[in-house]
Amino acid sequence: MVTFNRNRNQTTPFFANGADVAAELGIAGTSTNPVDFGPPNLNFTNFGALSDGQPVLTRNQSQGGTESMILSRGKHTLTLGAQYSRNDTSTTTQQNGRGTFNFNGEATSELGYNGVPCLGSAQCVPIQGTGFDLADFLLGMPQSASVAYSPAMYFTQNVWTGYLLDDWKLSANLTVNLGLRYEFFAPLQEKYNEMANLDIAPGFANVATVAPTVPGPYSGPFPAGLINPDYRDFSPRLGLAYKVPFIKRSTIIRAGYGIYYNGQSYIPFGLKLAQQPQPAGLPPFAVSASVNNGVDTPLSLASLPQPGEYPSEITNTFAVDRFYRTPYAQSWNLTIQHDLGKGFFMEVGYLGTKGTHLDILMLPNEGPPGTASSSGNQLANATGFTYDAPIGDSSFNALQTHLMRRFRGGMSMNARYNFSKSIDDASTFGGVGGTVAQNWLDLAAERGLSSFNRTHVFTLSWVYTSPFGNPNSRYAASGWPGRLLRNWSLTGGLTAESGTPLTARVLGNETELAQTNGTGSERANATGLAIESGAGFFNPAAFSVPPAGQFGNAGRNTIPGPSLVTVNATFGRSFQFGDTRRHLEFRAEANNLLNQVNYTNVATVVNSVNYGLPTTASSMRTLDVVMRFRF
Repeated sequence: MVTFNRNRNQTTPFFANGADVAAELGIAGTSTNPVDFGPPNLNFTNFGALSDGQPVLTRNQSQGGTESMILSRGKHTLTLGAQYSRNDTSTTTQQNGRGTFNFNGEATSELGYNGVPCLGSAQCVPIQGTGFDLADFLLGMPQSASVAYSPAMYFTQNVWTGYLLDDWKLSANLTVNLGLRYEFFAPLQEKYNEMANLDIAPGFANVATVAPTVPGPYSGPFPAGLINPDYRDFSPRLGLAYKVPFIKRSTIIRAGYGIYYNGQSYIPFGLKLAQQPQPAGLPPFAVSASVNNGVDTPLSLASLPQPGEYPSEITNTFAVDRFYRTPYAQSWNLTIQHDLGKGFFMEVGYLGTKGTHLDILMLPNEGPPGTASSSGNQLANATGFTYDAPIGDSSFNALQTHLMRRFRGGMSMNARYNFSKSIDDASTFGGVGGTVAQNWLDLAAERGLSSFNRTHVFTLSWVYTSPFGNPNSRYAASGWPGRLLRNWSLTGGLTAESGTPLTARVLGNETELAQTNGTGSERANATGLAIESGAGFFNPAAFSVPPAGQFGNAGRNTIPGPSLVTVNATFGRSFQFGDTRRHLEFRAEANNLLNQVNYTNVATVVNSVNYGLPTTASSMRTLDVVMRFRF
């Protein structure tokens, strides 16, 4: 079978194709493409960020072929197949075309050394608790600034897949599935070789910019996609289903194991590598710079940093390990399903998952915060850059229960409860949405609860129909009371779940924000006090700002997030007019019926003015009445 697919998506932000706001404000260095026009993004320690969406135009096309064959031999049913697809991605977007300024109070901070005020010495650093981010903004003195944009990019990727599956029916009660799958995901290549990566010397002793046509001085020539292909993506699969013969009602035991690779992890690298400066001697095609304020890199609102303006020879802001491995997850499960009778059905199961080669983002060119050497001291010829390496892992275990009442007597019900825990050092599966590690020399400190971990999740849904107007009801269907009361239905759902964990962080005048999009990566210090004591969402006294020149010792995701409880319901009926197709539908809907306040986030920056306070909440109750006439 031959397949072909093409789609086009476009996102246009508010300021696009309008006035060049940045130029009118006297800010130089932004993209000159009208679709990128608009004010720069602004990030603060004590206030919310000011930003607009990024313009995106994608014209993606895929074509390929699939062939499969099924062979039956006795108790075996074999399925063999192969698939090839070529993905062509045309992307016009900018990671940071309007630029970003970060303000943390550094410019208005008092300077000192070992807590003693000083002035004019190279060892002077901002004193904790001084400075104000809004004051820095009003003075036009950002702590860091960044910009990244490039022309349209044209990527190609080839994906090969082959598989073999044996459905083996050992007996009337036992079936076993055995399978093996092989996948090859080629790293993205740019049509005109307009990509750049960094060649890393052993021990991060040095770096050099490389391109598809420029070999690296430390590890030799790079492939066209600047990432070595991974040819080892074999995925075994095993499953079984056993129907217990000696139990009166139906009882089925199922178990399975499999390995699943995430080929989508290569997609973000294409865009990021295509927006990096080319090696010296090649025609420039992209602008990318991310700079922290310093003696050699003075910043102001008058201009965004540009390559070549500062002493550093290398201004690349992102690099990926050339020996990148495809992330994969091993998953295993065991479930027991039992028919309880009278329409009830129950299932209890265990699910385990282990992630391997997950993406960890780190800053190998940054020192401890709050020191004179906190920016760019490891490699003097380069600015700070984010490095993606596939060295993370995760572990997930869950007890899953399910109770269902099949529709009977005018009522059905579904209830599910999950008790789970997920631990990792990289809450991402493929390089998207990951948090930058605090200290690249102590990655073990990144291990903690996953950002998506919810210990308890309970969901209940139901359907209840009116018992009137049927042969067994008090009111016959032919009478007017039966006609009036029949066919009404009440459906609804209840969701109750614990919150996702939060991390105590530090911003302010000691943080370097250029490589983390203004969010920072430094964590707070744990004081030893109980986190869950006190009357608020957590105990604010459990955390403090770490001493100058030290990383915080608090773990990732140690603060329990706010829980959520919500009830939704719908009540309605359809009225039919005679034997015709005409009928009138009436429906009343309520979301968050109990009007429960569900906070979704709490401020956890220990040195911000809103520390410990809720910052966002989910929607309050909404009521809708719908009436529709069909004919």
